[in-house]
Amino acid sequence: MRQPDISISGHSRQSDAALFVKPIDAASFARFYWFELMASLVILAVALYALVFGSYNVVGTSLLYPSFICYLACFTLTSFFLNRQGVRFLDRLFISVLSMISGIILFEIVYHYGFGIPNLNDFLTHELTFLGNQSANGYFSLDWYLLIFSSLFVARKYMAFSKPLVALASFGAIAMFAWIGSGYPQLFDPPWVANYAPIYQTFHVVYSSQNMIAEYARYFNGIAKIVSIIPALLFYKASRAI
Repeated sequence: MRQPDISISGHSRQSDAALFVKPIDAASFARFYWFELMASLVILAVALYALVFGSYNVVGTSLLYPSFICYLACFTLTSFFLNRQGVRFLDRLFISVLSMISGIILFEIVYHYGFGIPNLNDFLTHELTFLGNQSANGYFSLDWYLLIFSSLFVARKYMAFSKPLVALASFGAIAMFAWIGSGYPQLFDPPWVANYAPIYQTFHVVYSSQNMIAEYARYFNGIAKIVSIIPALLFYKASRAI
C-alpha cells in the first residue's frame, strides 16, 4: 500500500486526494503556504507601486496594472486552493499557470464580444469552427481560445461548483454589463465609445470630453478584469477536517 506523504504541518497528504490541511498556528501556516504568501507579497507590492506613482500601465509595456494584478491573483488563488487540497508543488505550479492563462483568455473572449457580433456567418465559419489562424484576416480565433481554455479541465478532479464561484462570475457579468451599457468606453487613440447599438446607451452616459472617456475606460477596464480570476474559483472547495 502506498504511504501518504507527511506535510510540513504534520498532517498526511496525498497527491491524488482532496485532503484539506489546516495548519495549527501562524508559523506552520507560513511554512505550509510559503509560496502563496510570497506571491501575495508580490501582488501587494505591485498594487502599492501603482497607487503611489499613479501608474496605469506597467513601465515600458502595454500591460495594465489591473491586468497584471488580477492575473497574479488568479495564479496565487489557484495555488492556494490546490495546496489546501494536498496537491504537490510541481503539479500545483503547472495547474496554476494554466489557470492564469485560462483567466487571460476568458477575459479576452468576454471583452472581444462586448463589441458584439457584426456578422453571424463570419462568426460561425471563421471564428467558431475554422481551425486555423484567422487573426491575420481580422477574425477572432475563438475556437483556439476555447480549446486552450478547456485544457484547464484536465484538473477537473480538483474543481467544484461553489457559491464563491457563482458570486465572482455574477459580479464579473454585472461589471461587464455596466461597462457596455455605459457606452463601452475604450482607451483607443483617440479614446472611443460605442454608439452603434441600443445596449451601449442603456445608462445614457454623456461623455463631455475625451479625457472623460479615458477616465471611465480605465475604471471599467480595471474593475472588469476580475473576470480573469474566475478560473481560480473553480478550485475552491469547502474545507473539511482530516
